[in-house]
Amino acid sequence: MPSLTITYNQHDLLLLQKNLQVLSVSELFTEISTKKCLYTIPGLVSRSFQCLTLIQHDGIPSIFNNALPLWIKYGMKSVEESPSFINNKNGNLIQYKWHSLRWKTDVSRKYVAVTYENGNKMMELRLTQECLDKYFLISTHHAGNHMIIVSLKTAPRCYNILLNRRRKYQRILNFGEIDDICLSNISAICLQFMDKESLDICKNFLQNIIKLDCHFGSINCVGVSSQTQNFDDIVSDFWSSYAFQMLLTLGYRIKKQIKRLTLRKIHQLSDLSRDEQYPKHQCYSKLLALYYKVRYNRFCDINEEFDQIQSILPSTMMDKWMYVPRAYLTPYALIPLPVKPIRGNRVLREQELFGPAENFCRLIIRDVDLGLPQQDFMCITEEWIKNLIIGKNSITIGNRQFICLLFSNSQLRDKSFWFHAPHSGRTAEDIRQWMGDFSHEKCVGTRIARMALSLTGTTPTIKLLPHQMECIEDKVDSQGRIFTDGVGKISPEALTQALMAYDSKLIDEDNMPCVIQARLNGIKGVFALANDLKDRGVLIQYRPSQNKFKVDHNILEIIKHSSSGMAFLNRQVIVLLENMGVSEDIFLKLQNKTRINISMSLLANGSAQRTLEQNIRLYDWGRMRTSGIPLTEEPFVRSLLLLLAQERLKKLKEKSHVQIPLSDGRMLLGVVDETDSLEYGEVFIQLRDLNGQRETLHNRKILITKNPAHHPGDIRILNAVDRPALHHLYDCVVFPAKGERPHPNEISGSDLDGDEYWTCWNEDLINNATKQYAPAIFNSAEKVKHNGDITMSTIADFLFEYLSSDSLGVLSNLHLACCAVYGANHEYSRTLAGIISEVVDFPKTGVLPKAPSNINIKQYPDFMENKYRESFESDSSLGIMYRQIKDVLEAHLKWQIIFEEQNIVINPDFIIEGYEDYIIEAEEDYKYYTSRINTILSIYNLENEYELITGCHSCPEEEKRNNDSAETALLEFRYLVQEMRNKFGKDKLSYTAQLRKASACYYVAYKAGTILSFGWIMDRLMSAIMKRKQILREEHQAWKSIGSALYNQQLDTQIKELASELQIEDTDLAGSSKTEILGHQFLKIIERYNQTDTALESTNILLRMLHTIAIKKF
Repeated sequence: MPSLTITYNQHDLLLLQKNLQVLSVSELFTEISTKKCLYTIPGLVSRSFQCLTLIQHDGIPSIFNNALPLWIKYGMKSVEESPSFINNKNGNLIQYKWHSLRWKTDVSRKYVAVTYENGNKMMELRLTQECLDKYFLISTHHAGNHMIIVSLKTAPRCYNILLNRRRKYQRILNFGEIDDICLSNISAICLQFMDKESLDICKNFLQNIIKLDCHFGSINCVGVSSQTQNFDDIVSDFWSSYAFQMLLTLGYRIKKQIKRLTLRKIHQLSDLSRDEQYPKHQCYSKLLALYYKVRYNRFCDINEEFDQIQSILPSTMMDKWMYVPRAYLTPYALIPLPVKPIRGNRVLREQELFGPAENFCRLIIRDVDLGLPQQDFMCITEEWIKNLIIGKNSITIGNRQFICLLFSNSQLRDKSFWFHAPHSGRTAEDIRQWMGDFSHEKCVGTRIARMALSLTGTTPTIKLLPHQMECIEDKVDSQGRIFTDGVGKISPEALTQALMAYDSKLIDEDNMPCVIQARLNGIKGVFALANDLKDRGVLIQYRPSQNKFKVDHNILEIIKHSSSGMAFLNRQVIVLLENMGVSEDIFLKLQNKTRINISMSLLANGSAQRTLEQNIRLYDWGRMRTSGIPLTEEPFVRSLLLLLAQERLKKLKEKSHVQIPLSDGRMLLGVVDETDSLEYGEVFIQLRDLNGQRETLHNRKILITKNPAHHPGDIRILNAVDRPALHHLYDCVVFPAKGERPHPNEISGSDLDGDEYWTCWNEDLINNATKQYAPAIFNSAEKVKHNGDITMSTIADFLFEYLSSDSLGVLSNLHLACCAVYGANHEYSRTLAGIISEVVDFPKTGVLPKAPSNINIKQYPDFMENKYRESFESDSSLGIMYRQIKDVLEAHLKWQIIFEEQNIVINPDFIIEGYEDYIIEAEEDYKYYTSRINTILSIYNLENEYELITGCHSCPEEEKRNNDSAETALLEFRYLVQEMRNKFGKDKLSYTAQLRKASACYYVAYKAGTILSFGWIMDRLMSAIMKRKQILREEHQAWKSIGSALYNQQLDTQIKELASELQIEDTDLAGSSKTEILGHQFLKIIERYNQTDTALESTNILLRMLHTIAIKKF
């Protein structure tokens, strides 16, 4: 049935009312409510209609007489491409008119390029997926003007091309007359084609290859003045300046639109807020709200919005977290970003010396399109970057000048730095002097790494006296390799006190973590619980291998504590295990088990509960299920389950991220045996389950490695044994302190200063990994020592060399492709593994290995999805696993969109008598809660509340890594939920009144149709409401759903025949319906097939059917 969606500004409703009334009363249309229309364009209103008869597309705009700026979408199905129309009075677009421009498309790399040729050179401007918004416009303003207007999210990249036999591409920062100022400020580009045929080709490319929405309408491009207003002296204090600067980065749509009256209002608000601080700074909160509004809705009028928009509500300041300014720095512009919490560090906490958090800034260097800088970018920015590091160039954020301080090791990977604004006469240089004495370290890379230890995110705990810290000897092998590298000892009393300060919830005599990763003075590494120190009070024993520099800072700062995390297969591990003799059917069986779990989490309430408990611990899922709430059907919960399933399928496709059952493997911190109980080749592993019960692995072979692993010998096979002397250690892997070589060193040259190890005792993998390869012997290059003083200029030279040669990702991909072509044991693969090891050590040694010129893989395997190389269909385990999951993910994404469009229905079982008395209060709370949720979503660039709650973020990978985004976003959500629960409890209502208010909250959220989590803040009360209903739930609802689908597809006869052939009995299913029995038989067939080596393709077909049934169930 055709559908029609109209989107408009709320203030245009009166002008549009007559037109909308035509649709509302017409026999041709009926209004529908969909979730998706609420997210169409933030800030605008959407209404959807179902067309009861087929209507010609060109007849739709005539209903509105081109009178108002509005969107009209018309299509057969919302999941299909549908023609769209837009009427717009004017578009404020800057237009550059050049002649002799050409254009081309690149299907594999998915971009449109505009080129300008001049002699033997050519300039190219690329419009890629990364810089384009989700839609483009085709103007019908003048017949014969074949114009496409593309909306931009970021500036496009530009190139200079030398037209010789081998075209050489050089990055440039302009496109002729279109300079860097223009490129950093524009939000759209207009392309005018010579003929309609060219326009149609480009239109089809944008629609079908880049997947943009196409809109038609009368767009009038008008020229605007190249002069901009003077924005100096509008605001005065730091937070006002910070927010105003952030607003101006939205470009000409602000700078060309904002009126002097609005600027005066901003100035007045800034004066009122002069003495206020974040997060209660009025001007910052107001401008931040305006920033979000304009960023997401490019059609709003900033002058009108300023008076109407509500300020962003102050965040709850999270304990032990700090709120530091941050900004992107590109060659075009400095782009301040909304403040978000980060873990504090040793330097940030010295506020009396170096100033409050706003005197620091996390600066993230990005390309013009906000992508990670690549080698071509570094070539044109060398002087610029070096001047930033040495402090020759400062940056202005707010009203302060910031100078480069330093960077941590993790920051090097994502190209970010700490900057500092002078405080009370103290500068960045003073901070570097305060960090410690590094004069003994003459290797530049090692010096940087040592200095960066002060910038690691930590939580301060107890302060130690000199007699509470002792240095003990390291244990070494005959080659000088250290068994105890990075690990020390901590007394029970010291550990208890430290964890009490870190997180008092961890204190439990039987289940308290036994290992911490920490910083103390110039010491780094882990400290393991030592029973031999139980009578010595508070005591820490560290080793020379842990002591990196001299400083007096005797506060124990914790980074993390031991816990047993889930272990997953990944591509590197699978390649190496395959090389050890594990066949493809073993990996496929494990992947199939994961696929069954994913599908059943959408079908069976028990499976759904287990999935939710593993991923989201904010709600009492067990109570909800036992009360009778159908987890797989409830809209809020099902949305969470669908997103979790999508993320797991995506990781299977992109990383072969196959979960190892908790009974078969874990990720564990490594420590050393201080009791000399273990022999070479042995390890000790004691694990806890969710109930705190401990289990020790005994007489079992263990596969153990560390991610990433590249060398054939990086996976070791060791024996897990039980040693009573080590029973005080759990949720960690204990290595021996004796033998021919430390086992961690055998694994990619690792140590014990906080590394986590992949441990697996799955019998199928163990029994088939029959080929054990000798561990790699990568002799670390001798450190390059610098003669003379190491200054910031020296550091800048070293850093630029590192950033310019950051080839780790490229080499890892080349290694994976090489293994797919030649095998992991081939000379090429081994050579690459050695080079990767040297590249990893480069920041410490200063020795940069040369990339191999003789290893050139022309075709990459299909599972790598490399858009820059030709591909081939790989017959390896990874290739087969990839192809089996690819179609499943595509089907899942398609049906998930359909689910998101379904109407939100209020379940009457959650509505109880008397709920109406609390509707007004619930609406007020809902407004507050929604505002806070939307702020968090905006700060972390999240699509919806489900991404926030699950941690399945759709933002780029580098943004996920930056500042622990998933962790901090979820923490902010937890704080908000706790705040709402506390507010709910303050009223001290009777239990009956509490139930009524919880019911009212549910009603308000589900009536609104968005931010449904508001209805589940008091999840235990919602469970109590459902339990009172005493609704009888089907015991085998998953079997019934599967059976019904099979009957509907007329597959029941085939399934029954297969069940009979496989001798699957149904004698234990007394009382079950035929439909339930059929569903049960189908699952048993999958289970039986997955146990054989000859029916894996049949298993794949049945699993595809199972997931189709699962995602269609709503």
